Amino acid sequence: MFWPILAILFVVPLVALYFVVIRSVDRYAPEPWWLLYLCLVWGAVGAVIPSVAGGLLGQEALATTFDSLETEKAAELVENTTATFVAPLVEEPSKAFGLLLIYFFSRRRVHETHGPLSGVVYGGIIGLGFTLTEDILYIVGAAQEFGGKGFFGMYFVRTILLGLGHATFTALAGLGFGLFVTTKGPWRWAMPFVGLGLAMLLHGGRNLFSSFLSMEGAGLWLALMLHALVVVLFFILLLWLGFGDRARVKAGLEGVVGALITQAEYNRIISPWMLLPGWNLMNLTGLPGGYRLVREKQLNCFRLAFIRNRVRNERNNPDTPPVLDPVENEAIAAIETANQRGVMLTPRPMTEGPPVMS
Repeated sequence: MFWPILAILFVVPLVALYFVVIRSVDRYAPEPWWLLYLCLVWGAVGAVIPSVAGGLLGQEALATTFDSLETEKAAELVENTTATFVAPLVEEPSKAFGLLLIYFFSRRRVHETHGPLSGVVYGGIIGLGFTLTEDILYIVGAAQEFGGKGFFGMYFVRTILLGLGHATFTALAGLGFGLFVTTKGPWRWAMPFVGLGLAMLLHGGRNLFSSFLSMEGAGLWLALMLHALVVVLFFILLLWLGFGDRARVKAGLEGVVGALITQAEYNRIISPWMLLPGWNLMNLTGLPGGYRLVREKQLNCFRLAFIRNRVRNERNNPDTPPVLDPVENEAIAAIETANQRGVMLTPRPMTEGPPVMS
């Protein structure tokens, strides 16, 4: 019981850090915590069960196929083939099924709040859940076989160096789902499958370097370099999508400046620094109304902006005017109530002149 507890104590904090970093980029349409926790649980439990079952079945089938070879050679071939081909084909669809459930049960307003950025975040969190369980199992296995050296070696490679691997893989599938609900035309139906295919390809490619192309350790370095490149591109994608949401907020709020919010409040809402983790928290703390009410007003401004962008994504008859969404009226009423309470998204302006020195 010692190694599993120690593995949990080491892996959980790092996964929690990755969780906060990924979630923090989704500033303008942040997903509820409970839904993100469900994504984490799906990755850690729901996706692991079919992955383990499918992996074992695939491994048994390969073992039967290669049973005519020498025992040692057959075992190595089965292990490498399972890691490179079976694991991606089983694990990525298992994780993506959680995305399918989210988008299926969120059809009513999915194109406003569950766009590409939300899809990437959902996929990233599901991938982190899978990493949580898989890393603990691998670390415990290495510790039982090699002791403390195996424990820390496996922890360093899998959780520290490759800890965002599954997050980046499943994020591609999430991007596909997000593009499906925000684009038009028949090609949108292919987006989830393209995203899933890229996830499996990237997963298999990384495993290929650490199995068949190991080349006495060089393959591991190539796998780490590939992973580092993918992680960099992953965060660039998050920021790019974040700026896309910012553009939607800018367009959606232009008509309410001077009516619902002041120009100063608008300028702060659309600041590109919003995408910097911690910036929004620091800037909302101490504002008139208190952090909780200020954040609530800010979120209602974002809701209003996304609702007013609905017409861009309507797939109904263009000659038919879009139906007024009750959420728009709710957001407007909430912002007006906040204004009446003196809640502001900027420091209260000075109404008196500067003090006179005597």
